[in-house]
Amino acid sequence: MKNLGLKTFALGVLGTNSYVVYDKETRNAFIIDAPWPFDEINQFIEKEKLNVIFLLLTHGHFDHIGGLRGQFFPFAVHKDDDQLLKNSVMNGSIYFNSSVKIDRDANFFLEEKTPIKFDSFALDILHTPGHTPGSVCIKIGNWLFSGDTIFLGTVGRTDTPLGSCESLKKSIDDKIIGLPEDTIIYPGHGAPTTIERELQENPFLKK
Repeated sequence: MKNLGLKTFALGVLGTNSYVVYDKETRNAFIIDAPWPFDEINQFIEKEKLNVIFLLLTHGHFDHIGGLRGQFFPFAVHKDDDQLLKNSVMNGSIYFNSSVKIDRDANFFLEEKTPIKFDSFALDILHTPGHTPGSVCIKIGNWLFSGDTIFLGTVGRTDTPLGSCESLKKSIDDKIIGLPEDTIIYPGHGAPTTIERELQENPFLKK
């Protein structure tokens, strides 16, 4: 992990976090989530001379996918959220007086039992439905990119199309709570936190 760099961007109308993870030696990189506007991310990639291998979506809501428009990085999403990419009602953009639709297909799908290779690292995909059917968390070492599944002090909302409170609770119970307490959570909105802190302070994780 010491060879990895991490840059966080909070962008768009909802302050959506996008993360650029890069190998300091090879200069290869991957991106997690694509809020719009994407210009600041592109400027960082160019400045640091990074080679983006792929872009991974934690889920298909408009504020996490809008920046894909006009980009040509290979990208992936869980198959259960693929339908959201071209549907402005399902991805929520219509409720913000917009119509976000991605006009190309995912290059591959994120699958829980299929780690993704990035240089000498393995990215584990945790399928965590609830906020959306195809929500995922992406784990590399002790970093967990949680999308809108869990945040500092709270969890993702489920009053959106296809959301499920029951599924979200099960995902957190089955996939999140049991991770090492020193795991750093990088959420889709807001500041980072840790599993230890959330177990102590997050009311939604209380039994």
